[in-house]
Amino acid sequence: MSVSNPGNNPAPTPKKSTLDTVANIAIIVVCAIAAVVLSFSLRDRFFPRPAPGSPPAVKEGEVYAQLKDVVPAGSSRALVVAVQPGCHYCNDSLPFYKQVIDQRNQKNSGVKFVAAVPTADKPEDAQKLSTEESAKFATAGAQPDSMVNLDFAAVKVPGTPTLMLVDNTGKVLNVWVGKLDPSVEKEVLAVL
Repeated sequence: MSVSNPGNNPAPTPKKSTLDTVANIAIIVVCAIAAVVLSFSLRDRFFPRPAPGSPPAVKEGEVYAQLKDVVPAGSSRALVVAVQPGCHYCNDSLPFYKQVIDQRNQKNSGVKFVAAVPTADKPEDAQKLSTEESAKFATAGAQPDSMVNLDFAAVKVPGTPTLMLVDNTGKVLNVWVGKLDPSVEKEVLAVL
């Protein structure tokens, strides 16, 4: 008695079956590696971690003389955003900064919006950084009230962008780091 083979397809040979198994395992391994790489990429994007050995981050309640100097005269508070060239999160956040300025103006809030770039070794480099970043803000319609050079290490800026609500004594009232999600953006807008 013979076993019928529907469709007259030849039975798989052991060699082909082994080859299929190896190919399937290879596909599974490649997908697993891709999933691991993607998960680390997403984790780093949404949950940035300070680099090993990096200085501690700025904290609410701390007072910095350097921040006292960035609050414009006659103002009691300023929202200081630390940015730097080449920071894609800074560039991605420009529409939000425009929204901050627009809402601040609608509320007639006294909170000033100050953009800070890192200090440079040479004054001409510092001026170039300020000019380049100021142009980016202006193009996005988010012209800050002032653009300052700030020693990021002295103020413990953990990365860019970093938003700090500071008072005219240099006291940090609130801190937000990185590209903000919409719920955190609402929190920032609420302090204006």
